[in-house]
Amino acid sequence: MAEYRIDDLARAVDTSVRNVRYYQDNGMLPPPRRQGRVALYSEAHLARLRLIVRLLDRGYTAANIIELAGAWEQGRDLSDVLGLEQVVSGFFSEEIPGFLTAAEIHELFATPEVESGLIDKVVHAGLAAPDGDRYRIPSPRVLHALAELIKTGAPLGAVLELSGQLLHAIDDTVRALIGAVGESLLRDREQGWMPSPTELPEVAKLIRQVKPLAATAATAALNLSLDRHMEDILGDYIARLMPYLKQPGSEAGPHAALA
Repeated sequence: MAEYRIDDLARAVDTSVRNVRYYQDNGMLPPPRRQGRVALYSEAHLARLRLIVRLLDRGYTAANIIELAGAWEQGRDLSDVLGLEQVVSGFFSEEIPGFLTAAEIHELFATPEVESGLIDKVVHAGLAAPDGDRYRIPSPRVLHALAELIKTGAPLGAVLELSGQLLHAIDDTVRALIGAVGESLLRDREQGWMPSPTELPEVAKLIRQVKPLAATAATAALNLSLDRHMEDILGDYIARLMPYLKQPGSEAGPHAALA
């Protein structure tokens, strides 16, 4: 497992060292491992810190989180609790967001003619969000892949517009899927149910299995759709080309299709 100094831990969650110390002093974040005078935090601490930040973003107060942490840990082994939190946090946090300036986004999407309104199109598609004098990039992998696709000659405006639609459609579908999994997990549970010490590993196992299985199904479905539509496009092109293919005794050739 990776270990972090306090400044690295804070940077990984886009918070301050002061906040990390506050969460630790108030019992929201367990104490670190000490190696001499150096405090070292684990991936489990990173997972707990991410959950704290998410809860604060959703409007919960520090007092709410302190009370929740106390109730959550009562009668449970802390390593099991942190282990489950690590699974939950990792479920949503595999890719680290990045930051780019407007100039860097223009450079990334370099084309023979820079399209006007590029930044607005990227933001509208959900690929970037204003953050002071720069832009937060939720998924650098997606943004770079689309930039490379555009460099092959794909139309910039259409790629960004349709990519935004695809991201929104995927988000709606995943929300429904995870909602169904959550309902299944909580079915027949009391409203205030929290996993017992013996239930924690089973809950963690279930959550750990959901992402790779759902991702495999989604990737397979996307590849199937890509194959089908690319085959359709190629088939249409060949059908248009066939009448112009050179026949015995004819001077017509494939280039006639371009005439």
